[in-house]
Amino acid sequence: MAFFETIDGMNLFYVDKGKGQPIVLVHGWSGDHTTFAEPIESLSNDFRVVAYDLRGHGQSDRTDQGLTLRRFAQDLEELMQHLGLSGVTLAGHSMGASTGFEYIRNHGTDRLRSFTIFDMTPKLVNEEGWNLGLWHGEYTRPDADRDLTQMYEEFEGFSRTFMKRTVPYLSETELEEMLKLSASNSPHVLAAMWHAMVTADYRDMLAGITVPAQIVYGDKSTLYSKETAAYLNGQIPDSKVIAFENCTHMLTAENPDRVEEVIRQAAGTPASKA
Repeated sequence: MAFFETIDGMNLFYVDKGKGQPIVLVHGWSGDHTTFAEPIESLSNDFRVVAYDLRGHGQSDRTDQGLTLRRFAQDLEELMQHLGLSGVTLAGHSMGASTGFEYIRNHGTDRLRSFTIFDMTPKLVNEEGWNLGLWHGEYTRPDADRDLTQMYEEFEGFSRTFMKRTVPYLSETELEEMLKLSASNSPHVLAAMWHAMVTADYRDMLAGITVPAQIVYGDKSTLYSKETAAYLNGQIPDSKVIAFENCTHMLTAENPDRVEEVIRQAAGTPASKA
């Protein structure tokens, strides 16, 4: 466990465990590197596994600087440069996948071996004929504007509504536990990154993902549909769809063994075992 300093002076926390072919794991909105806690432990027996806290999240610097997906992608590039990584198996969950999209848009795929997308859309807001975004096509621009206002004025209320819709099976006790975790975040960071996501559109860059890609979705996800995964599959040249049965958007917590399995598939045979 360590920190590295970005070019613009932010200290980002990361875990670097194991040896061999590199795997880089990118968590989602309001999370941290522990999203992948179990896969990190198991994968590091055969691979070099790097997971980090995005700026403003977890143990990384809480800041109002650089809260954009473009800067998040630059942070990812600087981390991989710092660690001397190439041939990277990149995997991102939710906003972590958006960070991957933005990374490939700005930096290409030369440093990558593959890209795994865990339950994400290339465009959150549904508008102008697009209906494969958030809440199975129901989330509109006015909804995004309303949510951003609520995040700045009453983040706890937004968080409660969002969590209940994202993981509808939670008991009240489990919900309260998740809300405590959410409350440990900085609301201004999450609001800024929600704005970044609802204004992003990656549809025009998907054909530029020239490494093999895995598109994973939860078949009980209330955020995105199997049609979203099918769309990505149709746009990304060398890609395949993987369904996680009985999983919601929180599939990294619900089935970490399967998460490990699909990342292993993307990484291939460890060099020491080839």
